[in-house]
Amino acid sequence: MFAILSALSQVGGIFVDKITLTRRRVEIRVFIPILFLFLVLTTGILYPFLGKIDPSYLEPKNTLLFLGMLICALIWNIFYYRGVQAEKVHDYELIIMFQPILTILLAVLVLKGERNFPIVIASIIAAIALIFAHIKKQHFSLSIGAWNLIGAVVFMSVELIIIDLLLKVYSPVSLYFLRTGVLFIFFYFYFRPRINQIDKTNLWLILASAALGTIQMVAKFYGFEFYGVIYTSLILILSPILVYTLSTIFLHEKLKARTVLSFVVILGCIVYATILGK
Repeated sequence: MFAILSALSQVGGIFVDKITLTRRRVEIRVFIPILFLFLVLTTGILYPFLGKIDPSYLEPKNTLLFLGMLICALIWNIFYYRGVQAEKVHDYELIIMFQPILTILLAVLVLKGERNFPIVIASIIAAIALIFAHIKKQHFSLSIGAWNLIGAVVFMSVELIIIDLLLKVYSPVSLYFLRTGVLFIFFYFYFRPRINQIDKTNLWLILASAALGTIQMVAKFYGFEFYGVIYTSLILILSPILVYTLSTIFLHEKLKARTVLSFVVILGCIVYATILGK
């Protein structure tokens, strides 16, 4: 349930971000700090009810993990939103689709508790099906935006592994609240946006993105906590397929047979992992 909720909110967030950054032409230096301000506020609403921190957070190991998470998050967020602004939806998905499989491979290597091979095999098959649905015959050129997205994928995957380790100390809400709070402070002083000069429509769009982002990330963290990184990542593989399908509907492009086939394969892998793997 948590992973499905995360996948659906991720789909909505991608489209809202694309509208805000491309059609509304909101600058990155304005978008990112305001987004994180709203992320802090929306997560802060949940904190009094779901925020918990174990006293062991002060241990050197956990402090270093927290700093590592922040560094990865700073880097991938800058890369990610530059890439989203520069690339088309389909090209964006072609790169971002590698994030789940990279996370799965890192989880197998680093996290001993994640070595449930039925789930690992199902996840790899689903990821290959996803790649099959998106690969095109024409040459794919690596633009600056594409390189930004590749960088985002790498640091995003590393951060997710660190987050799984930190969830033994922090509750999902407390970890995301502290993470976004620190990032907001950094991005605000780094970009120094003039919030009072932003159009109200753009503010509402950024708020919508923040609300969807909070649901996506908190649900993902709970998915990691209850079901593990690999199983949650398997469910999240649905997101690119849903984005592709919705962009096809709204952009009136033909839905390809291999996309439908890959969707069926991914659903089959999820069912298999749910019944036999768990």
